[in-house]
Parts: sequence; C-alpha cells; structure tokens
Amino acid sequence: MNQYLARIVCTFILVLTYYQSVHAGANNFTAKQIRSGDNLLNILRQQGFSTREREKVLASDLGLRRLFLTLDTRYLVRRDKNEVELRVFDSQTSDAFRILKKNGAIQAAPYKPQFRTTVLRIDGKVHGSILGSILPKINSNWVATRFTDAYVFDIKSAKELRRGAPFWFTVEKKYENGLFVKYGEILQTSLEIDGDIVRKKFVRSKDGGVFFNDQDLQEKRAFYSPVNYIKIASTFQPNRLHPITRKRVPHLGVDFELPIGDPVLAARKGQVVRYGNNHAAGNFIVLRHSNGIESSYNHLYKIDRRIREGLMVNAGDKIAEVGCTGYCTRAHLHFALKIKGRMVDPLKYIKPYPQNMHQLLASQVASN
Repeated sequence: MNQYLARIVCTFILVLTYYQSVHAGANNFTAKQIRSGDNLLNILRQQGFSTREREKVLASDLGLRRLFLTLDTRYLVRRDKNEVELRVFDSQTSDAFRILKKNGAIQAAPYKPQFRTTVLRIDGKVHGSILGSILPKINSNWVATRFTDAYVFDIKSAKELRRGAPFWFTVEKKYENGLFVKYGEILQTSLEIDGDIVRKKFVRSKDGGVFFNDQDLQEKRAFYSPVNYIKIASTFQPNRLHPITRKRVPHLGVDFELPIGDPVLAARKGQVVRYGNNHAAGNFIVLRHSNGIESSYNHLYKIDRRIREGLMVNAGDKIAEVGCTGYCTRAHLHFALKIKGRMVDPLKYIKPYPQNMHQLLASQVASN
C-alpha cells in the first residue's frame, strides 16, 4: 500500500514538473514600471528595438499612436533567444497590444488580455486635500483622481471637507500572467461631506459609466453630461496657469479627459449656431438652447457630417468625437456654458450622467 502511494506521489511530481517546464516559457514575463516621460517609442528603445523596428511598430496603425500610459501602469516583457515580446496596456481603456520581435521580423497587433481581477479596499481620513489624503494610502494618481471624479458634482468648496472626515473606496487590480499591470475602476466610494456621509457606486453602461447614487437622479439640472464617461482633467478656474502659453488666463469650462474618437453628445436640445475650426479651440461646435443659453464643444477630432448651421439636435445626440485639436496637450473635450452672456461653471448645471443613461439609472432607483 505504501509503495502504491509512493508511486502516485512520484507520478504527481513528474507531471507537475513537466507542466511547469512546458509553461515556463509561456509565462516567463517580467513587469516593467512606466517611468516619467515614457511613451511607446521610449519603451521600444529601452527594450532594444532599432529605429527601423520602432517605425515598423508604429506603421501598423492599430491604435498604438493613441496609447495612453500612466506612471502606475506596467508593461510586460518576455525574452527567449531571438524573441522579444512586449505586452502594453492602455491606462484609460481595455485596449492592449502585443508586440513581437522574432528573428528580425516585427509583429504588432491588439489583443484581448485575460485579466485576473481582484478588489482592494482602502480606508482613510481627510488631512488636507483629497488627493494628498489618498496618495499615501495607494500610490496611484489614476485611483486618486477617479475618487475625486466621483464627488466632483457634490463638493462645492474645500471647506465642506473637514479635517478627519472618513473616506473609503474599493478599486479593481488587474493582473496578466500573474503580474500586476494596472488599476481598473473604482467600484464603490464613501466620503463625509459637510458632516454627511455620501456614497457612490460606479454604474457601467455600454459606452462608459458614471458614479451615481439615488440623489443624483433628483438633481434639477438642465443639462446632461456631454460624454459617456466622466473623467475630469481640469475644472472651471477663473485664474488658471495655461499649460501651453504658461500665462495666467481663465479656464472658463470643464475638460473631460477621454481617448480620441470617443463620442461627444449634445448636452441639451438646441440649435447649431456656429461650427468650424480656429487656432485655440481647434474643431468646435456651439449650440444655442432655450433662454439664449449656449454650450460649446472644443478640441474635437471629428465633427459629425450632418452638422450645419441651423440644425436642431436633441439631448444625447452624437455631434462629434473627442480629439486634441487647437491648443491641446492631451485628448479631451473642453465643454463650456454661457448664460446671459456670462461664462459659468458647467458642473453646477449638468447632471452627472449622459441622457442615454437616464432610463437605466431610473430603473435601478425604482428597483431599490
């Protein structure tokens, strides 16, 4: 009997050893941290790709030119004799790319990673700014700014965040080949604002998702979000240092940071009064709504072909695509509102979700 058990154990060890040896080559990846100033060209250069080989990768034109990287994202590298394989992950989207150099030949193609996702919970208290309170807990600007995105419509002034106010959130961690590569979405949040606990959850939609609670549906704001995914890059600031001119000029709108090509939606029913291109705004559209209110959409990649002066559009209609034209350092939509001839903070007038999510969110509230 003991000999029989010994044979089973030996057989198991042999099978396990064979399995590990077979799969060692396939999983022999190392994770490399994105460093300050890194882009795809820098990464390829660091991994031994020549100028000609780097040009071949970019010539594939598979979305690699629009790859968005942040410092808390990692890429994977595998080396095996005459092979170098890179797996690169977009920080903002689910896009991923496999780049292979084998015997001098170059292959580059998008692929769907088989992420293993875990959920991490972070607890803390406010000491100073929200960002400064979160970063010591989790060293990720992406996560810290996503948390602020959840409350950008709720916090009216810094005075509402009292010292010691508790917060917590849960966030996805994504692994490929057993290695951590990036943080995903924040799923749930809680923050004490002016003495009240405000909780939000991330509600996904076909084209994006928003942070939401039941109270948001009751907000009587006249405009919807002009994008399907709310990621704030810059808010309304009357005295902002311009990132390009380095001069103090007002930032009279809100910037939604999104990948090039994401849809831009009409925030309310209105009429096209101007559209075109200029040096600062790039490709732009201006809509006029009831009571003479105007909404502006700047730095567009493409303007919808049906747009013309006098055209009436409904809330939620796609009118353009996010881009980086005009004065722009990174793809985003600059959205502005003019009421009675004066530029106003759009976040005070728009709902924290697009028109096409209204029914989904209303049904969730009803079911609750």
